[in-house]
Amino acid sequence: MRSKAFKWKVSAALTLTAVVTAAGLGWSRSLSESETTLSQFKSGLFTRSSSSFKENSGWIYAIALSPDGKTLASGSYRGLIKIWSLQTGELLYTLKAHTDAIESLAISPDGNVLASGSWDNRIKLWNLKTGILINTLKGHADDVQAISISPDGRLLASGSTDKTVKVWNFSDGKLLGTLPDTDWIQSVAFSPDSKILASGSENGTIKIWWLDDGGNYTLTGHSGSANSVAFSPDGKTLASGSADKTVKLWQFTKGKVLHTLTGHSGPVLSVAFSQDGQALASGSYDKTIKLWKLTTGELMTTFAAHSKPVWSVAFSSQNPVLASGSADETIKLWPVPVPIATQVNSPAPEVEAAPSEILSPGEIAQLNRKVYDQIDKSWRSTPTFKTSLVYRVAVNEKGVIIDCQPLNQAAGDFIQEVSLSSFRQAGKPQHFYQFKVVLKPSGVLEVSPW
Repeated sequence: MRSKAFKWKVSAALTLTAVVTAAGLGWSRSLSESETTLSQFKSGLFTRSSSSFKENSGWIYAIALSPDGKTLASGSYRGLIKIWSLQTGELLYTLKAHTDAIESLAISPDGNVLASGSWDNRIKLWNLKTGILINTLKGHADDVQAISISPDGRLLASGSTDKTVKVWNFSDGKLLGTLPDTDWIQSVAFSPDSKILASGSENGTIKIWWLDDGGNYTLTGHSGSANSVAFSPDGKTLASGSADKTVKLWQFTKGKVLHTLTGHSGPVLSVAFSQDGQALASGSYDKTIKLWKLTTGELMTTFAAHSKPVWSVAFSSQNPVLASGSADETIKLWPVPVPIATQVNSPAPEVEAAPSEILSPGEIAQLNRKVYDQIDKSWRSTPTFKTSLVYRVAVNEKGVIIDCQPLNQAAGDFIQEVSLSSFRQAGKPQHFYQFKVVLKPSGVLEVSPW
């Protein structure tokens, strides 16, 4: 290969940043103080496994990620809110926020305000940067189970075991209206245009509320509590997770069930859409998180590292990261396929995940070099492709490539020409690591941690 007129070269992307240790919050700053650990989450070092924050403050019922992807908030059974930096792994501060369990959290679209809903019947609004209490919303007669802030930042909705949904003016906390139901409210969510509100109840029904004219109708189909509801980013699909162990995808304007997703062995407690709208995550009492392909309802991956029920899941809007909060008192961060929509042919298989070993920068660099050398030696033809080929490759602990997945159409079309299909092997070891490989028409090979 090196006798060719052009020469593949390792990209500058080989430069490595901070390393996350497996236990607790041991965030090593051994290389660059200016880079964030989120780049590590994108790198595939936690392949189908996770990095964890240990809460030690009781069951984690709720988590929320800031719009800029830099901050995570968690709410626990003991009424505590903890604010974490995802740039450094640092616990920024802890709030003794409520006198009872915190069931729901939401962050405003501008990232300035955190809202918390609790079994103490209160909703509280906090300055996310300082932790100062801004307002307390009183009006519910029983536990506040769910809250949601409208995407336009004007409204806050809350659902309670007092069998009502309340809609508040977010800026001043004024109660604008009360929407009655016949059973406990377990979940609420606004549509992307802020004009529709969905609420799920203990009896399994889901109500769709049109906020402009007060009209509503009911979706039926679940045989257990509708624990979580979420709208897709394009506003066309509603997802619901239920105590009947299923997730349903609804064409809600027509009352039609598009897909019923089965696979969980316990109640589904939380659902969330990826930012690109291509995937849905569901957290369950069975201790797992499942990642589903939205268009087909196909199961792509199962994440299984929590030791107790997964109460809350949330995607980052800025990074390929899924966060989960559990009764095991941990928050886990999972790398997800990026972008999910560009994967070719074969989605990721269902995997019962085990935590991967966390490597030092030197070990990562060694694996990176081995990936480069293997591809460098196997490619023997002059490029005929006109656009860059992008692949995700998996390697074992010895740096041997064991799988290669094309991530754009051209990569799939030219996989034989660049001889990458030969690296695919049956099965994968318990621990493996992923790298991004880009082959450019100009004759440049870029290899970097995913």
